[in-house]
Amino acid sequence: MRALLIPLALALNLLLAGTAWCVGKGEPAPDFVLPVLGGETTKSLSASHGKVRYVDFWASWCPPCRVSIPEIVALQRELGGSGFEVIGINVDERTDDALKFLEHHPMNYDVLSDPRGATAAAYSLPGMPTSFVIDPEGRVTLVHVGFRRGDMVGIRAHIVELLGRH
Repeated sequence: MRALLIPLALALNLLLAGTAWCVGKGEPAPDFVLPVLGGETTKSLSASHGKVRYVDFWASWCPPCRVSIPEIVALQRELGGSGFEVIGINVDERTDDALKFLEHHPMNYDVLSDPRGATAAAYSLPGMPTSFVIDPEGRVTLVHVGFRRGDMVGIRAHIVELLGRH
């Protein structure tokens, strides 16, 4: 039963899209403190204040996530360390599922675990994957729901523009 909670919550969010919106452009990004997947440390959004951040919510069962991850890895490889950081947040209820997924889809950025969905709920995710670009002051500047090949072109351009401003 617990394995169905996050997918059901996301489906309910989609059904109620007219009344329940995700965190939007111009709004402050909710802070979080989550464990690093498979590790013993935690990470918060506020720890990287002053950087442009790409926060990506994903799950091992999500087909579009499999498309997005290699492009996010390339984005981190290209822009990471220049005032930019990717933070992945996995919403699988079983962290073992996420760890098995990472064996076949390695990531070059911090992947955090949100198995109870508290951070996903704070962001009111409308679907999977959902990503947020957050400026150095902590405001959401872009929300991207779903993922298809070619989507990263516009996301990257937005991030590069933000990096040029700060």
